Amino acid sequence: MQGQITTYDNKKGVGRVQGEDGHIYRFTRNELAQGEDSSNLMMEMQVEFTPSTDQNGYQQAAEIKVLNRADFVGDALYVEPESFVVAKEDLVPGYDVLDRGLYGLERGERSEEKAKARLINECVAVGANGIVRYKCETQLKNAFGYGFNIYRVSGVPVVLGRRIGTRAEAKEIDNGYQFRASELNQRLNQAQIKKAHNLIVNTKLGKLVLKAIGAFLLFIFVMGFILTGGI
Repeated sequence: MQGQITTYDNKKGVGRVQGEDGHIYRFTRNELAQGEDSSNLMMEMQVEFTPSTDQNGYQQAAEIKVLNRADFVGDALYVEPESFVVAKEDLVPGYDVLDRGLYGLERGERSEEKAKARLINECVAVGANGIVRYKCETQLKNAFGYGFNIYRVSGVPVVLGRRIGTRAEAKEIDNGYQFRASELNQRLNQAQIKKAHNLIVNTKLGKLVLKAIGAFLLFIFVMGFILTGGI
């Protein structure tokens, strides 16, 4: 069967291809035919593949061969999304994932809107123009007898790009908004992402240690109360 790649994540080596039957097939770099270079895959490539079904029942493409490689010679041109993208899925239809954070980030606030805004600002600061695998969890907190919700949002910062398909399209777009793939696939500040991730992990670990210490002290108090015969 023939089809066209609709999105590809160069970092993870996963993507989707729309077959000539209209169905969307998932694939990984392991499904490429021998000799195909996964680092050069991108959206709009015409491919030939063998349709199959994985163990979870999802439609999958195997033995993928690129048919129009000559149309993609050189460093491809991309444009970024017009606005910051927040996606619950790991891939965003219509865009290649050109760079991906090594770790996910999260933020918590009294409202999801504020938490999301803080998360987006942090992702922009490390060079991202989108978040994938976005989710929001609600936690009930109590303080001085008053209960309130904390909305904790999380996601993975990414750099998304839409390939400029023709020279005519490229001419219609201001050069200041065109980027070569090589300019986008190393744009994220991974060191800053790792630092923010470690801060989140250490904060959670510190809370667990405090809870463990509190439980231990409570146990000591109860045992002492019992052994001394109480009041």
